Amino acid sequence: MGFHVRPSAAALAVVLSAVALSGCTGAGGAYSVLDREAEARDEVPADLPGYAWDDVDQATARFVGEGDGTSLWLARARDDAAACLLAYVDADTWVIGCGGDGAPFSIGGVTGTFTVVPDDAPAPDGMTRVSDNVYTATGS
Repeated sequence: MGFHVRPSAAALAVVLSAVALSGCTGAGGAYSVLDREAEARDEVPADLPGYAWDDVDQATARFVGEGDGTSLWLARARDDAAACLLAYVDADTWVIGCGGDGAPFSIGGVTGTFTVVPDDAPAPDGMTRVSDNVYTATGS
């Protein structure tokens, strides 16, 4: 897995890291939002290039909120062993980062800094809740 950005933002976007070890829980079991039926608001931005979805199953994307002006979607990775977060500001400012097996992971860069945690995991220290699974760095 990795992250994808438009070339103009590539130098600024950084996937921080997969944070912890965990059991072999698939993304669907660890993130209940991915198990609900898609709704109109789950539609991802049409201006993302096709390569944005190389490692991500676009059909599973679910809108999970906004943090610091960035719209956020959680999705399953194509291998279903990971969850992915799309952080989108506009056609030139976006990043997709993935983490595996139900472990918390973070992405950061020009879109802000966000941490994804599985259902029922504790909130990351010093972060603000965006949704059940997504947190943003305070003041990012």
